[in-house]
Amino acid sequence: MRGNFFYKRLGERIVKARKKKKLSQEQLALLSDMDRTYLARVEEGKANPSIKVLNKLSRVLKIRLSSLLKGV
Repeated sequence: MRGNFFYKRLGERIVKARKKKKLSQEQLALLSDMDRTYLARVEEGKANPSIKVLNKLSRVLKIRLSSLLKGV
């Protein structure tokens, strides 16, 4: 149960950063070289993204990975 909360908060942070950059899910997925449906699952907190995936997202969103994970 606790892990689900972690993924939910992480997903919320990704959505917030994506919207701040004015990117759609489709655009972020293309720039990050991943499937849009997988990105949607990450944003909903229903997927367990690897560090590699989180690193790709943080690079495209131009935020530090540590900032993305801080306090989650």
